[in-house]
Amino acid sequence: MPTCLLQGTIYPDRIESEGGIKSHHNVGGMPLHTAFTKVIEPIRDLYKDEGKRGCRGARPAARRSSTGCRSRARDLLSGFLGEVTKEKVEVVREANWIAESEIVEKYRPWQCFAALIGLGTGVKGDNRILGWIVAVRAVNSRDGMTADPLEIPFAELVKIGSRITAEIPSVSRVVYDVTPKPPATIEYE
Repeated sequence: MPTCLLQGTIYPDRIESEGGIKSHHNVGGMPLHTAFTKVIEPIRDLYKDEGKRGCRGARPAARRSSTGCRSRARDLLSGFLGEVTKEKVEVVREANWIAESEIVEKYRPWQCFAALIGLGTGVKGDNRILGWIVAVRAVNSRDGMTADPLEIPFAELVKIGSRITAEIPSVSRVVYDVTPKPPATIEYE
């Protein structure tokens, strides 16, 4: 029985990787010796907006992102750097849900997510903690080749940060990413 890898490679991933703009883990990055006998990329010739239109309703409704079509695994794995642990996945899942619940309906971003970017100190109660730093990112774009950060009022950003740090005990800090693409990429990789 063949073992297949289903990837969410889209056309901008290929353009950026093949043009030397940036490298993508899912373009030309497969090891020579893998357990997969076939790689399937059903949306490799589509721009992100085309893929999103074609994939509406493909995921369960509970806590789903309305801003993209990628699999939950890819959503979560692009949400932090380094080793994949159960704790990191849970933190990213919860932070992402909070960010989406506060931003998506009100501001209709092209893409919105939370990412775990490292550890930092903070204070919870009377105790100093070393906790996770979560970056929230919301952008508007036409096709994923360029993107502009969403202008969210400061009071709303404070509310999002307060919810994430209050509802996720291991988070000590929340930042909002205002970098356009380019020079940044939309997601953290």
